[in-house]
Amino acid sequence: MTDWAKPFPVGSVYRYDLQRIGLTNEQIDSLSDFNMLQIAQKMQVMHLQGEFWKRLEAAAGEVLLEKESSHGKEPMRETGNT
Repeated sequence: MTDWAKPFPVGSVYRYDLQRIGLTNEQIDSLSDFNMLQIAQKMQVMHLQGEFWKRLEAAAGEVLLEKESSHGKEPMRETGNT
């Protein structure tokens, strides 16, 4: 049976990412793991309020199309069995 509640992570935030947005090493070093978790949680909320649902629909559609073309028929349903 397919587990509909099984999570599939979308992304992570690394301290290296903070360098890419221009924070100094001193600023980054001052952030605890708890602070990083706060940043990640805020990003998750912003992501869900933004384009997440449109991008999810597009990504799922692409995967289904690829699956259809590789099988030469209707998109197949996953059963969870191998």
